[in-house]
Amino acid sequence: MTARRVTAGLAVAFLVLVGLAFVGRWERVQRADEQVRGMGEVRAAVGPLDGSTLSAFRYLQSFQCLVYRRGSNPLALELCVDAEGRVVEAIDRRSGEPRIWSLRDDPTRSTLRVDRAEVDRLLVRMGVPLRLVRAAHEGTES
Repeated sequence: MTARRVTAGLAVAFLVLVGLAFVGRWERVQRADEQVRGMGEVRAAVGPLDGSTLSAFRYLQSFQCLVYRRGSNPLALELCVDAEGRVVEAIDRRSGEPRIWSLRDDPTRSTLRVDRAEVDRLLVRMGVPLRLVRAAHEGTES
């Protein structure tokens, strides 16, 4: 009877682990969908990437950001893009606390894309050295 209890206990533990794995995957998908929706709202608010409200950039090794002004706020909207053109982070600073949507930790989950070649052209136009723009595609800052 003890062996049966051990076997039953192991079976229950296995089922709990399988259930937790399922819930974890479901939550990952739900989180990604929520983040992409928020990033999409910021993308829509930005309009054309090369619009006249483009005011700044932020360069990081794993992604680069374009920043847009709204009214007197020069940092109102920000779109961050990885080397593949996936939008991996978006920030809306138009009112109160910044609203941030991000898949920096899981960029392959982003289904929102922009034309990376256009982002590169804009970065160069704003003064980022071409070698850094090229390095962004290699994942290094050399």
